Amino acid sequence: MAKRIGRTLPPAASPFHLKDIVSGIAGIFEGEGIVERFENELKSFFKVRYCFAVSSGKAALVLILHALHEICPERDEVLIPAYTCYSVPSAIVKAGLKIRLCEMAPGTLDFDFDRIAEELKNPRLLCVVPTHLFGMPADVERLKALICRGDIFVLEDAAQAMGGVWNGNKMGTQGDVGLFSMGRGKAFSTVEGGIILTDNDQIGQILEKRLFAIKGYGDLDSLKLFLNAIALSILIYPEIYWLPKLLPFLKLGETHFNPSFPIRRLSSFQAGMARKWSTAINKFKAARLLNVNKIARYGIKFPGVYRGSMPDLIRFPVLVADTETKKKILKKSEMMGLGISGGYPHSIDGINELRNLLGANKFPVAKDLAERIVTLPVHPYVNNDDLGNIMHLFQESSYV
Repeated sequence: MAKRIGRTLPPAASPFHLKDIVSGIAGIFEGEGIVERFENELKSFFKVRYCFAVSSGKAALVLILHALHEICPERDEVLIPAYTCYSVPSAIVKAGLKIRLCEMAPGTLDFDFDRIAEELKNPRLLCVVPTHLFGMPADVERLKALICRGDIFVLEDAAQAMGGVWNGNKMGTQGDVGLFSMGRGKAFSTVEGGIILTDNDQIGQILEKRLFAIKGYGDLDSLKLFLNAIALSILIYPEIYWLPKLLPFLKLGETHFNPSFPIRRLSSFQAGMARKWSTAINKFKAARLLNVNKIARYGIKFPGVYRGSMPDLIRFPVLVADTETKKKILKKSEMMGLGISGGYPHSIDGINELRNLLGANKFPVAKDLAERIVTLPVHPYVNNDDLGNIMHLFQESSYV
């Protein structure tokens, strides 16, 4: 298929500009103090006692798992949704723990709660990881109500939901410990980065000790971070995004399982870029919610049943009729530059590198979800013409 040259939407985008990069450079001269200030601002905003800023959401997850395993060393299994971001199982493998999968509830992106009660009887279970995938709220409160024992932790994966609020609760603060990602395409971005939040003294104090021993960015890594920031600030524009999509070595839109990644403290450059983080999050959230509501008014439905206000999505997930419909939509989207994505290509049990680690259990609902899901862009660069073209494509495709 011929590659498109012309206006092309990225599937997700959290814009930053030259002024944010200049702020990052100023942060370098302020040193570690600006990172501490950023962490204190997050503590105050999310009303938690402990906050740690690190190099990525994956790094945050590894550090949390190490801390939980230190508290309960006899437990080594981590229960996750059978369909989720590949970063989650990659972090579990890097942490040296075992992945355990729970089936999804049909028509949702959340656990099958009829099955999870049985999983909680597992004496090796260290923690459960409810995930707000694409910003869709997972039912953390229901999960907590099912967990009677204090030795099973709730690790809230809000990597894609920073700043999100649901039923009056700030996402990332409902479990024993939570995390956010500040990678590109998330709710807020500093090129890369992760945040850990907890009100649990035992977890917080262990993390403090572990963070003390972790190095920050070296000179070469800091230079790469700076150059990536400049490139992303330019190439994310729809008028230019077609260019990096033409370059196969960038592997844009591809999903890979990779447990080899660094764990570092957040740099002062990234903290400088985050100087106006709360203002940026609210601005991006307002733009996304506007687009989410417009899509919903066209009659497009996302997985799950939600009444009242719309969730703060970073991408609008849709379950189409079948695999062929999905292929047709993605092909036409590619030709038109509409930024529709196929989500993660497999359920977690379908990842080749994990086949020998997960046993013989099958997860047909999660597999069906992977085969039928597409996500629509809702970021601030999406305009009314884009939404109109996306909706026309869906109507042509008879997606349900």
